[in-house]
Amino acid sequence: MKTMKKFWKYFLNFVVLMLLVTALTYLGTMKYNKESNQIQCITQTELPAIEVTETTNKKVTGTITNDTNVLINAIYVKAEFFNEDGKLLGTEYDEIKYFNVGEKAKFEIKHSYKNVSIIKLTTTDKKD
Repeated sequence: MKTMKKFWKYFLNFVVLMLLVTALTYLGTMKYNKESNQIQCITQTELPAIEVTETTNKKVTGTITNDTNVLINAIYVKAEFFNEDGKLLGTEYDEIKYFNVGEKAKFEIKHSYKNVSIIKLTTTDKKD
């Protein structure tokens, strides 16, 4: 009888601990998803066209389409990162080489800036 009481006591403690861990994990994940969804991405170029596919707290990915009617030897996708007050946190680039007319290319720009609220994407011929 004593052994069964001890078993149920440990089992109940285990179940409560599992529920607590699950609840804390859910709350932590909910906060992370909320932060990553608050990032606003703005493309400030018409030609070549930029399409953003994913924006996270660590990177921006997407595709760029050469719809300019000319071969592009090299072009940079420029990403400027701003906080919610509009202060520039930094700038990162991804280079795309030998970009044919009508071709689509993927880009990925990684960053380590914190509290990013706005990302402005443009294209440029050279790094600033």
